[in-house]
Amino acid sequence: MAAFTYSDCWRTVRLYCPSAPTFLTREWVNVAWKQLLAARRWGFMRGEATITTDGIDPLVVMPADFASFKVVVDQARQVKLCTTHSLDDLLKADPSLNSTGPPGALVAIGPSSDPLTLGQAVYRAYPNGAATLTVIYNRQGARLDDTSVLTGVLADGGEVLIAGALAQAALWPGTGDKTNPYFNAGLAQTKTEEFKYGVQMLSLRDDEQYPDDLWDSLPEADCGCLSSGGSARETDAVTWW
Repeated sequence: MAAFTYSDCWRTVRLYCPSAPTFLTREWVNVAWKQLLAARRWGFMRGEATITTDGIDPLVVMPADFASFKVVVDQARQVKLCTTHSLDDLLKADPSLNSTGPPGALVAIGPSSDPLTLGQAVYRAYPNGAATLTVIYNRQGARLDDTSVLTGVLADGGEVLIAGALAQAALWPGTGDKTNPYFNAGLAQTKTEEFKYGVQMLSLRDDEQYPDDLWDSLPEADCGCLSSGGSARETDAVTWW
């Protein structure tokens, strides 16, 4: 079976709810997509990048689609960098920010103001030293459009997005001169539960396809005068809106 596309999803929703305008069915699918992304950190939404620190400029800019870290690894030293320290932690520990040596942490600074990378996340390598780092990160999910082909566990699981969109369709009464025959509160609840169950089943498959423990055996890097502030690994906890 060919992978699901965004068009497959909204056109299917339209078959169930033909009274809804096209733009509305498209929006319902995008809302379901946002809800699915908010449920957990998905393996199929991970990205990988290589960043370098030169020991001169300690600031590094994350990719444009960066949302949060999964893990940052200095493979030459076989250690994981900490990404949980705040700038306040750093300034309390080293007000002059003059510590040098192999980086042990990446500390969030804020969005970039450079026109070429405007709005992208900027981090400071601490201590300031040269390194080549492998960054495994969670990507932001862009809005779906007609060029979107669903990937990962959604490639053959697009019916989950359809269920989420139909839950919204069943709550839409229609317009003043054209009611929605699909409007049904009980049906909306059924579709919502179907959507949630589908997300949970996809979560299990996602864990199998994208294991979390690839870097677990590596120790944490020495952050210099910053004490270890927790693991760089994130827990994928399922939450509901």
